[in-house]
Order: sequence, then C-alpha cells, then structure tokens
Amino acid sequence: MITPLTCEIHAPSEAKGRALAQIVESCANELAQPLLVKQQRIPRNQRGSVATHIVLELPADIASSQHEAWCLSCRLACFCPDVRVSVLVLGADAFQPAEASVSDEDVAALWA
Repeated sequence: MITPLTCEIHAPSEAKGRALAQIVESCANELAQPLLVKQQRIPRNQRGSVATHIVLELPADIASSQHEAWCLSCRLACFCPDVRVSVLVLGADAFQPAEASVSDEDVAALWA
C-alpha cells in the first residue's frame, strides 16, 4: 500500500481553498499519487502578511524514492503561480539519537 501524502492548503477564503483543493486533487490523480487534503483559512487579520500557500508533507522514504511526489509539487507551482508551494520532508525516525552514548563534554565541544 502506498502511503498517502498530506497536503495543507492555507487560503484567505473558502472559495479559493476549494478551488486550490480541486487543482491539487486533479494533479495528484494524474500522477496516481494518493493524497489527503486539509484546508485552513488564513485569519482576516493576517491576510495581508501571510501568502496563500500549499504545503506537501512527504515522509523521508517517499521523498527519496518517488519521483511522482516531486512532480506533484512542480505541477502545483506551475498551475498556481500566485501561490507559494512548499515541500516538508518528515524525517520520522531517521534522526532519532543512536544508542551510542555521547558525553556532555562531547556536546559542549561541538558548541565551543
């Protein structure tokens, strides 16, 4: 089973959010990429300072192995030129501390 990507859409209005969601879902379907879409409205007092944007969240294994996920982000950027498209790669367990012990002196030396 392919893990679905998560897509967050931050838009100033419900209508614009729906329109962007249709574009995102259409592009994902063309690439046979399963996708979960979440929409959030930008609060009225932040609309001037926050751009409308789409954030794709990719697990590290998908980001490193599935070309279609990157094609999706490129297509979205082309079809929505006035929207900021971002990709967030989730490292999950990839960056968990190893079992090897690191002393406080070693950590202090790194920051010195």
